[in-house]
Amino acid sequence: MNSESLVNPKYDLSIYKNISEKYEKNSLAYLEQYYTKNFLIDSNENTTEEFYIYQAPNKLCVIGLAPTHPLLLQSQKVESIKFDEKIFQLMNKKKQIPLSIKSEICVITTEEGKRYSIKAGVVGWVIDFNTRLEKHVDVLRQKPFTDGYIAIIKPKQDDSRKALSHCINEEKYNEISKLII
Repeated sequence: MNSESLVNPKYDLSIYKNISEKYEKNSLAYLEQYYTKNFLIDSNENTTEEFYIYQAPNKLCVIGLAPTHPLLLQSQKVESIKFDEKIFQLMNKKKQIPLSIKSEICVITTEEGKRYSIKAGVVGWVIDFNTRLEKHVDVLRQKPFTDGYIAIIKPKQDDSRKALSHCINEEKYNEISKLII
């Protein structure tokens, strides 16, 4: 190896062409490659709300609105998003009590006055809220699966099957969502 090749190395970028084409066709390809997709269907007397829980290889869970959530389906404009102040204050404390599946992590209010309570969906600790949503609420609807995520939660349970046993997988969700849409 001569000094010229060290100073001005030559790279064959054609080997990355297939990878880059995949990402150009599908901007969410990294999710499909690295994250396990789970969905939580939360029903109450007024509405059924769906949430996604994408679990990374390091077991952290990204929480957001599923494609069939009423806020996304009905093209409602978001007025505000308010994160739970108690959780926000305790987020970096060492003695944080884990949230339950049904713990409310934030409330989204639409311009029509409709309120959506967003649940944790997994027993664990919030390690990050997407506070950018407070200033840029439209990102929640425009990019719900990337920049519009709501929170990142570290599950209390290390075993993914146990931590997300109450959720349904992507295949089952797609079957159900065909009935909804």
